Amino acid sequence: MDPSWQTTFALACAALCAAVVPGTLGYATARLETADQQRQELVRTRAEVQAARNLIRRLSSPCDAESGDASTTSSSRAPASPGRTGTVAR
Repeated sequence: MDPSWQTTFALACAALCAAVVPGTLGYATARLETADQQRQELVRTRAEVQAARNLIRRLSSPCDAESGDASTTSSSRAPASPGRTGTVAR
């Protein structure tokens, strides 16, 4: 092989590597940054969902307790009209 041919081939390979390697690294870096951003968005969304669930749980707990109290106290309440004893007036 001619030395000029070897030099030309080496320079072509170097130019190809100089273009391919940074491009590949840039592409891989962009993909990794996108994946990291998506992971952060997922964590943020999960935190929002958990906060909403906690809020719903806090807001619905008093209602459940009140409805439970109302059902137990309604059966133990005094009659609606204390003057009447349940006899029919004639």
